[in-house]
Amino acid sequence: MLEVVLPIIGGKLLKHFGVFQKEQEKVLINYVMYFALPILAFKEGHQIKLGLEVIKISSLAWASIVLCMLVAYIIARLYKLSNKDLRTFLLVSSFGNTAFLGYPYAFSYFGQEGLQIAIIYDNLGSFLMVSFLGVMVASGKPDLKEVLLFPPFLGLVFGFVFKGIPLHPSLEEALNFVADSTLPVILFALGLSINLSGIRDHLKLSLLAILIKVSVSILAVYLVGRFMELSPVAFKVSLLESAMPPMMFSAVLALRYNLNPNLAFASVGLGLVLSFLYVPLVVKYCGGGI
Repeated sequence: MLEVVLPIIGGKLLKHFGVFQKEQEKVLINYVMYFALPILAFKEGHQIKLGLEVIKISSLAWASIVLCMLVAYIIARLYKLSNKDLRTFLLVSSFGNTAFLGYPYAFSYFGQEGLQIAIIYDNLGSFLMVSFLGVMVASGKPDLKEVLLFPPFLGLVFGFVFKGIPLHPSLEEALNFVADSTLPVILFALGLSINLSGIRDHLKLSLLAILIKVSVSILAVYLVGRFMELSPVAFKVSLLESAMPPMMFSAVLALRYNLNPNLAFASVGLGLVLSFLYVPLVVKYCGGGI
């Protein structure tokens, strides 16, 4: 847990003292999204054993997202939210931060095997859904091009394609060197992105969105996953991934499609902070690390 918290606190403190600016968060995120994370995804995809369990893990992510969105839509209609607020609320209530936060948590509690499972859950589950369903909610139409050209997804696909070809030791060492930088840089960038002052203006809706995202998603994965005959580690990591707070990409979509980015970023920031409190409880409940 400390390895997750320390880089985030470091980013927050260094931004507070003016060493880093919030704008520099984008540089770090681009490094992760376009370089380090694709290499990590390739490396893990090259090692992952393909099979029925991969489909089961992905389908758990799909089921939890659909159920969260249905519940969020009903509640949003009851609250009579405006069109832009409703669409933003659906985004932050449905899609979890399964990469930027899920990877570090999965590695911290379940090691390398947990990270491999988290990559499957995120790339083949969460990312595919946010690229189709998320973009459709935000813009009115799915974007197939965004899925096919998403660098981490391409890295995972190439990892699968070249599974049968052993990597040269020098290349493998270089890939490991870059991949090892992914998680601390992700967490440091998240520390730069936290804006606690903006949370106060949207506290009620943000808390409601987080409650839906976490509770409904955990319930869906727990109930469905129990009947899927997953390995114990796959079930635990899927449950952990389902507990992730709102996805940062949801806030990016809200900003890109002129919805309510302030609500989205408030939900992401508050969810990140609250995850420090509830994630250890989720891990303890699902049986702890391996």
